Amino acid sequence: MTESPRSETPADLVARVFDEEERRQQEIAAAEAAQRGPEGSFDAEQLTLRQGLRRGGKGLIGFIGLLGFVETLETSAFAVIAPDIQKSLDVSDGTIGAIGGAFGILFLLGSIPLSSLADRMPRKLVVGAAMSLWSVVVMVTSAISNAFLLFIARMGAGLGQSYYIPVAGPMLMDGYPIGARAKVFALNGWFQMAGQALGPLVAGLVVLIATGDEGWRWVFLTMGIMGVPLAISAFFVREPRRGSHEMQAVLGQELEQSEDELPISLSVAFERLRKIKSFYYYLTGMAAIGFAIFTTIIFINLHLEDHFGLTAFERGVFGSLTVLPGFVGAAVSGKRADALFKEHPSRAMIFIGALVVTFGAIQVVGIWMPAVWLLGIFLGASNAFARAAFAILPGVIASVIPYRLRSRGTALVGIYMFLFGAFLGAVITGMLSDVHGEQTAITVVILPATLVGGTLMAYGSRFIEGDIALVIEELHEEQDEAERLKGADAADIPVLQVRNLDFSYGKVQVLFDIGFEVRQGESLALLGTNGAGKSTVLRVVSGLGVPQRGVVRLHGRTITYADPGMRAKIGIVQLAGGKAIFPGLSVEENLRMAGFRYGHAELEPRLERAYDLFPVVAERRSATAGEFSGGQQQMLSLAMALMHDPEILMIDELSLGLAPVTVQSLLEVVERLRDDGQTMIIVEQSLNVALAVADRAIFLEKGQIRFEGPAQELAERDDLARAVFLGQSGSGG
Repeated sequence: MTESPRSETPADLVARVFDEEERRQQEIAAAEAAQRGPEGSFDAEQLTLRQGLRRGGKGLIGFIGLLGFVETLETSAFAVIAPDIQKSLDVSDGTIGAIGGAFGILFLLGSIPLSSLADRMPRKLVVGAAMSLWSVVVMVTSAISNAFLLFIARMGAGLGQSYYIPVAGPMLMDGYPIGARAKVFALNGWFQMAGQALGPLVAGLVVLIATGDEGWRWVFLTMGIMGVPLAISAFFVREPRRGSHEMQAVLGQELEQSEDELPISLSVAFERLRKIKSFYYYLTGMAAIGFAIFTTIIFINLHLEDHFGLTAFERGVFGSLTVLPGFVGAAVSGKRADALFKEHPSRAMIFIGALVVTFGAIQVVGIWMPAVWLLGIFLGASNAFARAAFAILPGVIASVIPYRLRSRGTALVGIYMFLFGAFLGAVITGMLSDVHGEQTAITVVILPATLVGGTLMAYGSRFIEGDIALVIEELHEEQDEAERLKGADAADIPVLQVRNLDFSYGKVQVLFDIGFEVRQGESLALLGTNGAGKSTVLRVVSGLGVPQRGVVRLHGRTITYADPGMRAKIGIVQLAGGKAIFPGLSVEENLRMAGFRYGHAELEPRLERAYDLFPVVAERRSATAGEFSGGQQQMLSLAMALMHDPEILMIDELSLGLAPVTVQSLLEVVERLRDDGQTMIIVEQSLNVALAVADRAIFLEKGQIRFEGPAQELAERDDLARAVFLGQSGSGG
């Protein structure tokens, strides 16, 4: 007897649907991978320095290089004259160390607002204004009379130079091709090393010519005057297009620059950057390295005076000579770094970590040398390794950070380096030096700092190729969207677009590659069991959650980096389940609080509209909101949300814990809104409630979209709805 074929259960049907969807997604991913090339690398043409300068121009690197030259000239000169200042103002090692670290306070804090300005206006204007301030402050420093005023002056100088990390570096990244980027930054490092080499020499020479204990004042006056022509020329330098070379390398063309993107929020940008894993380890590594790089030079000069009896001029000559090997380190590293980074980005990151650890070890050994010439050899060698590392690092930053976030990303580097490194390092080293001497202080600070910093950078190498791949993916997505919008009618542009969304709470990822669109006037239901990620999707769309991957757009405008307040202003309003009212205020006070952004003439019509929609709320406008039942509080919450005439209204758990009669009343209001053309996303545990008002439905399971389709089709497929939503494997029951 032939066995009859087994009937297909709902679970079998759902499994077949899921398998087909998974196969389709794999085909799409394979096609995209073939289009994009090898993961984790930019297919950029390798160029010589001469070729890179020919394409990007010599003017920009010349200008940025001179800025770095003057800045390092002044800071290295300060290190040389620090013992003279210490004697003149009669302060301790700890005090002079704190004064030296004061530069980093506003250098750090100033970089935050300046990075925001750099994203809103031409960066050359930021450079011109900041350099003007720096020149004035440094000249005024020559006239200070006590340690406190010098501390303030050094903070002012730090503010004037705070543009350099978030502005100068990104300008070079945007100005020159990827295939020559390390070579260009190595050349920029040469300018800085020239300042570092000549600074001690110039400072020593000026003090020698000026004679007397106050010769250090003439050093500041000289440095300030040197900055004036650079401040003026900043307003005439070329402004490079942001991200142009990444677009050329990945897409083969430059995309048109959108003029209506929302401003990048500082908090959102920093949160997104910290979710780039390789960059996060880079940041923490730089925090540790900051202890070694920016503070020990002062204490080395104190050691040269106390232990070897070198004068200011002799210390200047010594400092200049120990810088020279850095030119070799930067040149060799810059020549090979571009090719190494293209072929093996992770190996390049490990190489950087090894260079940092070697730099620290050599410097610690050198500080214990009994002869000054031996100390000079070791310090010169350590400088070569440090400059080799710093020739490669900017390419790492440029490769893993989306081009829109470069100014914020480099500002974040400054925060970690100077807040956790330079300033604290100067204070700690100074305290140790007062008690145990310069040699012990330098050893205790540098050795663990460089070991930890280099190890963290090397550890971050395991993530770098994946992070580069995400940058490449984002460029492709931007290109695809630009192509789609060409010639598109306004009706073809979705109100809301979510693409490639990944989100994590800490180390636990809860959303995986979420993507959907919502059209004008459409109601979309997000369904799924507890923990599926429904409410998290709303949090990301409203800006309360920052994803580590993906794009959010409203009417075609990218809002991925906009904060919740900005998103609310442009029409994204979320009704949070169970916590959207002020229980201690009256009903009308709640509504007026919801409309606090509007003037009286605009607020009153909005109040009347809310009362018209919710008669129950209108009848008890003077009652305390906390006295309302759960259903009435939900009505008030909805009324408060509608005060903003939202472009898209997101409702989280509308019916949770409410009586059926109350739910029906709320549904009537939601249906009216839908009929009036209100675009909505509704998160619901109740399948029937969601499908009663939704045009389309999306099922989420463990943070992934498992089904998307018309709500009516889903409502008619009881087997599929039960199997997906309730987790049942059979029919009946």
